[in-house]
Amino acid sequence: MWSGILQKVFKVREKVALNLGGKGDEEKPFLEHLEDLRTMIVRIVMTLVVSTIITFVFYKELFKGILYPLVLSGLVKSLEEAQGYLINTGVAGPFMMAINVSLIAAVIISFPLLLIYLLQFILPGLKPKEKRLLFPAIGIGTGLFLGGAAFAYWVVLPKALLFFDQFAESLGAKQMWELSEYITFSTRFILVFGISFELPVVVMALVKLDFLNFKLMKSTWRHALVAITLFAAIITPTPDVLTLMLMSGPLYVLYAICVWLAYIMEKKDRAAFPEYYAEIEKDEKELEKSVGDDWDNENYNPWSSADDDDDLKDDYQAPAATPSAPPPEVEKPEEEYLGEDQSSQMPDEDPAEMPTREMTLEELAREDEKRSGDAPK
Repeated sequence: MWSGILQKVFKVREKVALNLGGKGDEEKPFLEHLEDLRTMIVRIVMTLVVSTIITFVFYKELFKGILYPLVLSGLVKSLEEAQGYLINTGVAGPFMMAINVSLIAAVIISFPLLLIYLLQFILPGLKPKEKRLLFPAIGIGTGLFLGGAAFAYWVVLPKALLFFDQFAESLGAKQMWELSEYITFSTRFILVFGISFELPVVVMALVKLDFLNFKLMKSTWRHALVAITLFAAIITPTPDVLTLMLMSGPLYVLYAICVWLAYIMEKKDRAAFPEYYAEIEKDEKELEKSVGDDWDNENYNPWSSADDDDDLKDDYQAPAATPSAPPPEVEKPEEEYLGEDQSSQMPDEDPAEMPTREMTLEELAREDEKRSGDAPK
């Protein structure tokens, strides 16, 4: 399974390299792609390890910072009260808390480097001019990540904590939050919001690679809203509707900004390459016209092509006109049947060529009587 997934990823990577005009990765074998992937993973892991060691030195300050949403939610009045609000039931709970907080802080402070390593693998074959444009994109992506993490820390996380506390109170349950569970929940909440705010970077990269354009994004915006809602429902750490709307709402706005940016990019490209876009519009109009004519036709069959229809027309022949059924044969008396003149038969009719039919029981009886009468006595 993993081999098939990697092969698909590497094929997309080769296509991206061709779209960007690079030739270095066009015919790379599987092992070389795998080596590039290994290099990227090693760089990311080493960066996170070093950053986590540095942030672990300040784990006490980071722990106070992760407790501050309790104060923002109104559940406690100060950080001193927040430290006594949580309980610990595990032997290694406080240590794992310090590791989790340090790791999330390491991801946040080293995010620019992580994004550089990731883009170097996903976007191979960049030209020198495009590499210079990569740094502003990394700056925008880092700003969006920090904005999403800050939005979750100051707005969404306090409201989520207050919601769960009030819901437990409505059921008459006493809230006692465990230390490691609270730290895991809060850090995952912040990290998920930061990553989800990278939507504009992903969409604009797809626009740059010609996978998306303004016309497609404008015509499918309803589908995009449904996809964003499903994405928010899957990655949201809590199942409540309030958190879902607080996550999906900003993503709707960011997607609208992406549509506007795609329009600006396409407008600049149209001014720079008018002949290319004129040819594209001509092809699209011809395609829409042919598809529209087919669907307007009441005899249109979407499962067959035009060649198949022509073959059917050539093979089809109208059935030959069949004569009406002959009138029922009138039964003749036995005397007439025996004395019938056999010479009255038409000379040009060959009895062997005449169509045969199945004889009835009465006709078979008459035939036997005739043969018995002609037999010598």
